[in-house]
Amino acid sequence: MRLDRKKGKTIAGIAGIAAAAALAVVLILATVGAPGPDVVASVNGEKIMAEDVAAVQARYLQYGMNLTPVQALEELIIEELVYQEAKHEGHLLAMEEAGQELRAQLGAANLTLEDLQVQLDSYEISYEEYLEDFRRQLAIDDYMAAEVPVPEVTDEEAREYYEDYEQQFPNDELPPFEEVKSEIIAHLEQEMQQEAVLLLIEDLKGKADIQIYL
Repeated sequence: MRLDRKKGKTIAGIAGIAAAAALAVVLILATVGAPGPDVVASVNGEKIMAEDVAAVQARYLQYGMNLTPVQALEELIIEELVYQEAKHEGHLLAMEEAGQELRAQLGAANLTLEDLQVQLDSYEISYEEYLEDFRRQLAIDDYMAAEVPVPEVTDEEAREYYEDYEQQFPNDELPPFEEVKSEIIAHLEQEMQQEAVLLLIEDLKGKADIQIYL
Protein backbone atom coordinates (compact mmCIF):
# COMPACT_ATOMS: atom_id res chain seq x y z
CA MET A 1 0.00 0.00 0.00
CA ARG A 2 1.44 3.36 -1.02
CA LEU A 3 1.07 6.18 1.48
CA ASP A 4 1.55 9.63 -0.06
CA ARG A 5 3.10 11.80 2.62
CA LYS A 6 2.84 15.58 2.51
CA LYS A 7 6.10 17.47 2.39
CA GLY A 8 6.06 19.45 5.63
CA LYS A 9 8.72 21.91 6.72
CA THR A 10 11.22 20.61 9.21
CA ILE A 11 12.65 22.33 12.24
CA ALA A 12 16.22 21.76 13.14
CA GLY A 13 16.41 19.91 16.38
CA ILE A 14 12.70 19.28 17.00
CA ALA A 15 13.25 15.53 17.25
CA GLY A 16 14.94 14.32 20.41
CA ILE A 17 18.69 14.00 19.97
CA ALA A 18 20.89 11.18 21.08
CA ALA A 19 24.22 12.15 22.55
CA ALA A 20 26.22 10.73 19.67
CA ALA A 21 24.08 12.50 17.09
CA ALA A 22 24.34 15.78 18.96
CA LEU A 23 28.11 15.45 19.04
CA ALA A 24 28.20 14.80 15.31
CA VAL A 25 26.25 17.98 14.59
CA VAL A 26 28.55 20.10 16.71
CA LEU A 27 31.64 18.64 15.06
CA ILE A 28 30.19 19.36 11.62
CA LEU A 29 29.51 22.95 12.58
CA ALA A 30 32.99 23.27 13.98
CA THR A 31 34.57 22.57 10.60
CA VAL A 32 32.91 25.59 9.00
CA GLY A 33 35.06 28.66 8.68
CA ALA A 34 33.34 31.91 9.68
CA PRO A 35 33.08 34.26 6.66
CA GLY A 36 32.76 37.30 8.88
CA PRO A 37 30.56 38.86 11.52
CA ASP A 38 27.88 40.01 9.05
CA VAL A 39 24.37 40.15 10.49
CA VAL A 40 21.87 38.67 8.03
CA ALA A 41 18.73 38.75 10.21
CA SER A 42 17.40 39.37 13.68
CA VAL A 43 14.60 37.68 15.59
CA ASN A 44 13.19 39.81 18.38
CA GLY A 45 16.56 41.53 18.58
CA GLU A 46 18.64 38.32 18.53
CA LYS A 47 21.13 38.44 15.66
CA ILE A 48 21.67 35.70 13.11
CA MET A 49 25.07 35.85 11.47
CA ALA A 50 26.28 34.91 8.00
CA GLU A 51 28.48 32.25 9.56
CA ASP A 52 25.38 30.64 11.11
CA VAL A 53 23.78 30.38 7.68
CA ALA A 54 26.97 28.84 6.25
CA ALA A 55 27.04 26.33 9.11
CA VAL A 56 23.50 25.14 8.40
CA GLN A 57 24.31 24.79 4.70
CA ALA A 58 27.40 22.75 5.55
CA ARG A 59 25.43 20.51 7.89
CA TYR A 60 22.88 19.65 5.20
CA LEU A 61 25.60 19.21 2.59
CA GLN A 62 26.94 16.34 4.70
CA TYR A 63 23.72 14.52 3.81
CA GLY A 64 23.75 15.49 0.14
CA MET A 65 21.24 18.32 0.49
CA ASN A 66 22.01 21.73 -0.98
CA LEU A 67 20.22 24.52 0.86
CA THR A 68 20.22 28.04 -0.49
CA PRO A 69 21.16 30.84 1.92
CA VAL A 70 17.49 31.81 2.08
CA GLN A 71 16.43 28.27 3.02
CA ALA A 72 19.16 27.98 5.64
CA LEU A 73 18.22 31.34 7.08
CA GLU A 74 14.56 30.31 7.28
CA GLU A 75 15.57 27.29 9.32
CA LEU A 76 17.62 29.43 11.68
CA ILE A 77 14.78 31.89 12.11
CA ILE A 78 12.37 29.10 12.99
CA GLU A 79 14.84 27.56 15.43
CA GLU A 80 15.41 30.91 17.14
CA LEU A 81 11.67 31.56 17.40
CA VAL A 82 11.05 28.18 18.98
CA TYR A 83 14.00 28.55 21.35
CA GLN A 84 12.88 31.97 22.52
CA GLU A 85 9.38 30.67 23.21
CA ALA A 86 10.77 27.58 24.95
CA LYS A 87 12.87 29.81 27.19
CA HIS A 88 9.91 32.09 27.88
CA GLU A 89 7.75 29.11 28.84
CA GLY A 90 10.32 27.82 31.33
CA HIS A 91 11.77 24.88 29.40
CA LEU A 92 15.43 25.99 29.68
CA LEU A 93 17.31 23.90 32.21
CA ALA A 94 19.99 25.24 34.51
CA MET A 95 23.50 24.44 33.31
CA GLU A 96 23.96 21.86 36.08
CA GLU A 97 20.77 20.06 35.10
CA ALA A 98 21.75 20.15 31.44
CA GLY A 99 25.11 18.64 32.38
CA GLN A 100 23.37 15.80 34.19
CA GLU A 101 21.19 15.11 31.15
CA LEU A 102 24.23 15.19 28.88
CA ARG A 103 26.03 12.64 31.03
CA ALA A 104 22.92 10.43 30.97
CA GLN A 105 22.70 10.58 27.18
CA LEU A 106 26.40 9.92 26.80
CA GLY A 107 26.07 6.91 29.08
CA ALA A 108 23.17 5.58 27.01
CA ALA A 109 25.43 5.83 23.95
CA ASN A 110 28.30 4.10 25.79
CA LEU A 111 30.33 7.31 25.83
CA THR A 112 31.95 9.22 28.67
CA LEU A 113 32.69 12.87 29.28
CA GLU A 114 36.30 12.06 28.55
CA ASP A 115 35.33 10.69 25.13
CA LEU A 116 33.38 13.85 24.44
CA GLN A 117 36.18 16.11 25.62
CA VAL A 118 38.71 14.43 23.34
CA GLN A 119 36.49 15.17 20.35
CA LEU A 120 35.79 18.72 21.46
CA ASP A 121 39.49 19.42 22.02
CA SER A 122 40.33 18.25 18.51
CA TYR A 123 37.97 20.90 17.13
CA GLU A 124 38.89 23.53 19.72
CA ILE A 125 35.38 23.64 21.18
CA SER A 126 35.08 24.15 24.90
CA TYR A 127 32.87 21.93 27.00
CA GLU A 128 30.98 25.03 28.15
CA GLU A 129 30.19 26.01 24.55
CA TYR A 130 29.01 22.52 23.75
CA LEU A 131 26.91 22.29 26.90
CA GLU A 132 25.24 25.61 26.12
CA ASP A 133 24.25 24.34 22.66
CA PHE A 134 23.07 21.07 24.16
CA ARG A 135 21.03 22.96 26.77
CA ARG A 136 19.43 25.04 24.05
CA GLN A 137 18.47 21.91 22.11
CA LEU A 138 16.95 20.30 25.18
CA ALA A 139 14.75 23.36 25.69
CA ILE A 140 13.54 23.21 22.08
CA ASP A 141 12.83 19.48 22.29
CA ASP A 142 10.97 19.80 25.60
CA TYR A 143 8.88 22.73 24.37
CA MET A 144 7.90 21.02 21.14
CA ALA A 145 6.99 17.80 22.93
CA ALA A 146 4.72 19.80 25.23
CA GLU A 147 3.15 21.97 22.54
CA VAL A 148 2.89 19.41 19.75
CA PRO A 149 2.34 15.99 21.34
CA VAL A 150 1.84 12.92 19.20
CA PRO A 151 -1.89 12.90 18.37
CA GLU A 152 -4.12 9.93 19.03
CA VAL A 153 -5.48 8.29 15.89
CA THR A 154 -8.36 5.87 16.36
CA ASP A 155 -8.93 2.63 14.51
CA GLU A 156 -12.04 4.22 12.99
CA GLU A 157 -10.00 7.10 11.55
CA ALA A 158 -7.46 4.65 10.17
CA ARG A 159 -10.20 2.56 8.58
CA GLU A 160 -11.78 5.68 7.05
CA TYR A 161 -8.41 6.59 5.53
CA TYR A 162 -8.05 3.04 4.19
CA GLU A 163 -11.52 3.10 2.61
CA ASP A 164 -10.98 6.56 1.11
CA TYR A 165 -7.72 5.35 -0.39
CA GLU A 166 -9.46 2.27 -1.75
CA GLN A 167 -12.03 4.46 -3.50
CA GLN A 168 -9.44 6.85 -4.94
CA PHE A 169 -7.19 4.09 -6.25
CA PRO A 170 -9.53 1.22 -7.15
CA ASN A 171 -6.90 -0.45 -9.33
CA ASP A 172 -4.41 -0.81 -6.46
CA GLU A 173 -4.28 -4.21 -4.83
CA LEU A 174 -4.48 -3.42 -1.14
CA PRO A 175 -3.55 -5.79 1.65
CA PRO A 176 -6.18 -6.39 4.34
CA PHE A 177 -6.78 -3.42 6.62
CA GLU A 178 -5.43 -5.18 9.70
CA GLU A 179 -2.09 -5.75 7.99
CA VAL A 180 -1.54 -2.05 7.32
CA LYS A 181 -3.46 -0.48 10.20
CA SER A 182 -0.35 0.35 12.22
CA GLU A 183 1.31 1.92 9.16
CA ILE A 184 -1.77 4.05 8.47
CA ILE A 185 -1.96 5.19 12.08
CA ALA A 186 1.71 6.18 12.07
CA HIS A 187 1.23 8.07 8.80
CA LEU A 188 -1.80 9.97 10.11
CA GLU A 189 -0.04 10.78 13.37
CA GLN A 190 2.93 12.22 11.50
CA GLU A 191 0.72 14.19 9.13
CA MET A 192 -1.36 15.67 11.95
CA GLN A 193 1.75 16.52 13.94
CA GLN A 194 3.36 18.26 10.96
CA GLU A 195 0.25 20.37 10.48
CA ALA A 196 0.28 21.32 14.16
CA VAL A 197 3.95 22.30 13.92
CA LEU A 198 3.27 24.53 10.92
CA LEU A 199 0.41 26.26 12.72
CA LEU A 200 2.61 26.80 15.78
CA ILE A 201 5.41 28.28 13.67
CA GLU A 202 3.04 30.62 11.86
CA ASP A 203 1.67 31.78 15.20
CA LEU A 204 5.17 32.46 16.55
CA LYS A 205 6.11 34.32 13.38
CA GLY A 206 2.99 36.46 13.63
CA LYS A 207 3.98 37.66 17.09
CA ALA A 208 7.68 38.15 16.37
CA ASP A 209 9.79 41.05 15.13
CA ILE A 210 11.78 39.48 12.31
CA GLN A 211 14.21 41.56 10.29
CA ILE A 212 16.02 40.09 7.26
CA TYR A 213 19.01 41.80 5.67
CA LEU A 214 19.94 39.34 2.90
